[in-house]
Amino acid sequence: MIRSFAMNERFRVLQRQPRRISITLSYHVHEALLTRSEEEGRSMSNLCAFLLEDALREQQRTMVPGSASMANGNGVNPAARVKMRGF
Repeated sequence: MIRSFAMNERFRVLQRQPRRISITLSYHVHEALLTRSEEEGRSMSNLCAFLLEDALREQQRTMVPGSASMANGNGVNPAARVKMRGF
């Protein structure tokens, strides 16, 4: 039983490791990101991760239940039902 718990805990830790993605950017977006990363003294990857996390945090702040239209009539904003992970 203890071995199974240790294996499950290790698996959970591995699931939380940073993930890599690949995206395609326009020339102008790439140049703007490159300029900003140089100005801020951070890598392009770190800047992109920061900007994405910041955008998701901002989206989460604006998804407060009851703040948007309550078209479904039960007082809950349907968009607020989306489970957002903490960043």
